[in-house]
Amino acid sequence: MKARAKARAERGVGGGGEARVTVGVDLAGRTGTTGVCRVTWGRRAVVELLPARDDDDLLAAMRSADKSGIDAPLGWPVAFAELVAAHRSGAELPALAHHEACADGRPGLGNTFTHRLTDDVAWKRTGAGRRRPLSVSVDKLGVLAIRGAGLLARLAEEGRAVPRDGSGAVAEVYPVYALIMWGIAPEGTYKGKGEGAEAARGRVLAALEAGLGLDLSGEVRRRCVADDHALDALISAVVARAVALGLTEGPATGDERALAPVEGWMHLPRRGVGLDEIRGPSGP
Repeated sequence: MKARAKARAERGVGGGGEARVTVGVDLAGRTGTTGVCRVTWGRRAVVELLPARDDDDLLAAMRSADKSGIDAPLGWPVAFAELVAAHRSGAELPALAHHEACADGRPGLGNTFTHRLTDDVAWKRTGAGRRRPLSVSVDKLGVLAIRGAGLLARLAEEGRAVPRDGSGAVAEVYPVYALIMWGIAPEGTYKGKGEGAEAARGRVLAALEAGLGLDLSGEVRRRCVADDHALDALISAVVARAVALGLTEGPATGDERALAPVEGWMHLPRRGVGLDEIRGPSGP
């Protein structure tokens, strides 16, 4: 068991912890569409959907966890920050640079002003195609980054280690990409209202229940099918568990290791790792 734990710790930034309790936060710019889920892992995994009325609710949930997964960017592109700093001071603006091309020659994800290195890596790794990550610097996603930065700052003030690469108490996650890596992403979107989206959420939830051996209450099941924010919070809590067990893709190259502590790092489940491995053996 010690050898297995050591191997897991070496595989990813967040590995090595047991993570008996994980929390997932589907962060939104306003509290009405934020979702929070807590999973207590054991012989019978207990899944709770928690209040998300304000930042204090989110912090209370995150404090109760060994590891939290937050669906929001935890940083901005370094090149974008340099662009803004140069613009403010009147210095020469940095040159526009593009992310490396895909293996098949197609362009990478945008440029280094609009997208972080982790956005480009995750998009290529999942083969997500048209499901491209939004830009944290020039799109509405920036509102989430601002709110997320405030949450991390408050946790840091309390003495919790919250490096943006996910090696501390909080890791950045992206639920829809996690579903792709697990092979359970629906054909269409599971976001929003409508019978099609609700049916897709039902299929995703059923796959999670079966793969993880979850015994959800009727209320949790109803809310996850009715509301994509609740479902994304559950997925985020599951990915947080995977991060803690070293079952996600951490930064590997020199550039990735250099930029992840600044720009943040989107933790993706390792392809081929089943949900049953994330669930782990039944415990007390």
